[in-house]
Amino acid sequence: MLLVYIFLETYEHSSDQKRQRLNYRLTKVEFDLIEDGDIVLRHGYGLVSDMIVNTLNESFSISHCAIVVKDDSSAHVIHSVSQSLSDYDGVQIQDLRPFINNSKKNSVIVIRFNKSEDRHLISERARYYLSKRVPFDSSFDIKDTSKFFCSELIWRIILDAFDVDIFESKYEKGHLELLKFDIFVDSNYFDLVFSHQDF
Repeated sequence: MLLVYIFLETYEHSSDQKRQRLNYRLTKVEFDLIEDGDIVLRHGYGLVSDMIVNTLNESFSISHCAIVVKDDSSAHVIHSVSQSLSDYDGVQIQDLRPFINNSKKNSVIVIRFNKSEDRHLISERARYYLSKRVPFDSSFDIKDTSKFFCSELIWRIILDAFDVDIFESKYEKGHLELLKFDIFVDSNYFDLVFSHQDF
């Protein structure tokens, strides 16, 4: 047990050191391209993020996603995170810049829902779930709408706001398919704003 603890501490410390050295940021042009209601995909630091990427085995390296809440004076993201990775469990708000900084270098992808011009409804609904303090769904159960994992929050918001089920093609393919991020690069639902990854 002690060896496991030492391994985890060493892994997390090493990941944190890499993050601090790189100081990953968006350019001003990229930051200005981002709009309210956009979605940020990233590969975060740490063992859990690396395990997600390795388990999902997709053509791009993504472990987490969040919704942009932006106005003239500020830019934040609303996302759902487990308390094992955050000081707070569930739906929470964070400044966009540290969210990007906590991403592995060259891992950020920003996308925009393309089925409606009323994308502000996405951030409005994200604020609604933030106000409800919805907890993190550690069982990853899409049928339980009282808790959300990160991509489930986005799925639920788009379903609520636009009556569009972006997961519709995934239900018959099994539980692991619902956890994959590939739907967010599907041009039937999303346009690419910019990407630091090739896929």
